[in-house]
Amino acid sequence: MNELKKLLAKDIFDCLSETERERLNVLRGELGLDEERYGELKRRVTSEALHSEITRARAKSRRMVLLGRWAAILILPLTVAAYFFFQGQHEKREQEVLVAGQFPAPERKEPMLILGDGREVNLNRGSEAECVESNVVNRGKELVYSRQNETVSEGKNAEGQVEYHTVVIPRGGEFSVTLEDGTRVWFNECTRVRYPVSFSASGREIFLEAGEIYLEVAHEAERSFVVHTENGDVRVLGTRFDVKTMGDGMVATTLVQGKVEVKREDASVVLAPNQRAITGDVINVEEVDVEEIICWKDNQFYFKDVRLEEIMDKLAAWYGFTVFYENPGVKDEKFFVSVDKYADGDKILELLEEVSEVRFRVDGNTVRVYNKN
Repeated sequence: MNELKKLLAKDIFDCLSETERERLNVLRGELGLDEERYGELKRRVTSEALHSEITRARAKSRRMVLLGRWAAILILPLTVAAYFFFQGQHEKREQEVLVAGQFPAPERKEPMLILGDGREVNLNRGSEAECVESNVVNRGKELVYSRQNETVSEGKNAEGQVEYHTVVIPRGGEFSVTLEDGTRVWFNECTRVRYPVSFSASGREIFLEAGEIYLEVAHEAERSFVVHTENGDVRVLGTRFDVKTMGDGMVATTLVQGKVEVKREDASVVLAPNQRAITGDVINVEEVDVEEIICWKDNQFYFKDVRLEEIMDKLAAWYGFTVFYENPGVKDEKFFVSVDKYADGDKILELLEEVSEVRFRVDGNTVRVYNKN
């Protein structure tokens, strides 16, 4: 039943490999599940409403349906597991005892704003709305800029110089900023961005100095929007996209909606939605699953058919534990999961156990990984 459970979950999310689909057909034959009975099983497993949402979301954007907070970490596999359990068909597994709260939700570190004169302002997340400067308000989770008056125009201060602010996001923190033109920018951890307090009439430009940002650019036909990076520029009029510095001069630009031009020196490419450009010595373009790339802005880790080793590497870096594999073969087991980055780590491990034969044992600050069999 465990095998059918996992294949059924993958089928509903439309991510079966050819080999898995053939195996599912064999199991259906053994259990006498024709199309009608199999369709009814899927509807009963997810509930009719959830099944409809999954189907509709997959048809529109192939985006995983998320309901609630950590309870939605493995929404479909967990629902499938619950169905077989209550039907009396779920094989009870050996229960490993994890230390409750061993890896609590990571603490969000506070971002910092550097003003034009060099002063530093801590952007407290829990605070109520407070005015930072005349046209800048910190709303606790977001910094919001408003348009300045006519006496401070063209993005210049009273001395006639362009005034820039810089937002710095530490490891373990995220934040968002609404610029004075209405463009919204999400900042991933370990990110530094410099931007003018007020854009000039001739154009809108910001500077990604390190890290990763996701943007929803306010459309203005008369003023283009440019993100400057260490290796070229990204130019848009109105769109949604992600830009990430990758080290060694590499920059990744992923387009979610609209159109962007990625340019370096004398080379340029125009991206279509669901494409990513990797800019190094040359610009390479590839098709991608954008949800996997931009999930961080919604505080999610998203893994689509990803090896356990990669998942554990990310969790270990985020929660601060080390990983030891007692059975190295388990590294290659693949999962389709969406994980709330601020859920308790032990809950995530329990749910990974629930939908697989992988087991975890917590030993101090080390998670030991092995296979039940």
